Amino acid sequence: PRMPLALAPADYDAWLDPAHEDPHALRALLTTPAAGRLEARAVSTAVNNVRNNGPELLADAADTP
Repeated sequence: PRMPLALAPADYDAWLDPAHEDPHALRALLTTPAAGRLEARAVSTAVNNVRNNGPELLADAADTP
């Protein structure tokens, strides 16, 4: 499964700095999201197509026709 990237706000600049090329140092900036911050749920397979864009992509799969 894929997991969203979690960075502390204090690490944003280091992560986005193109001069920062040390993969080990960059990997050390990654954290596990805090409990309760993420919710796993089924969504429509329409999210897999980059041509699709809109609020309907955020609906639970059970709520879509």
